[in-house]
Amino acid sequence: MKYALTILLCLSALFSNGQNLKLNQLKSFIGQPVSSVTDSLVHRKWVERPELSGVQGRQLYKTFSYGNHESEQSKALSWFRIQADDEVINQLYYQLNGIVAYNLILKEIKEAGTEKKDIQDIENKQISTYYLSNDYIFQTIIGTDSYTVMVMPNKNP
Repeated sequence: MKYALTILLCLSALFSNGQNLKLNQLKSFIGQPVSSVTDSLVHRKWVERPELSGVQGRQLYKTFSYGNHESEQSKALSWFRIQADDEVINQLYYQLNGIVAYNLILKEIKEAGTEKKDIQDIENKQISTYYLSNDYIFQTIIGTDSYTVMVMPNKNP
């Protein structure tokens, strides 16, 4: 039984790896062409959601979902949104699939030499916290069973 559980855990980790993005991967998407990042996400089994994507002038946003909850097949495990000007990504939002994944990426943010800003927003039962580094601005957004990280370049270090 112990070995069966170990194998099951290893297999679940193997098949869920596509959704678990590290902070360095998120940062590497900034400044990249939309087509390149789209190809990378689709290769990792993310699904582009055209109904939640759009273009307005020179600005574009694309939304992707990953997997489905066991209990609610219509609900995705994770969400990812990229925003771009002139087809170059300048901001992204990554909604993680739970508190464990969120805590791992928060730890990476803190270890990246960021400065936590004293300003915290509380709106619509969500808490937003900001972290600044020389190169990036991070925002964490925590709501009821919702954990999101925003990444964008810091143009004013």
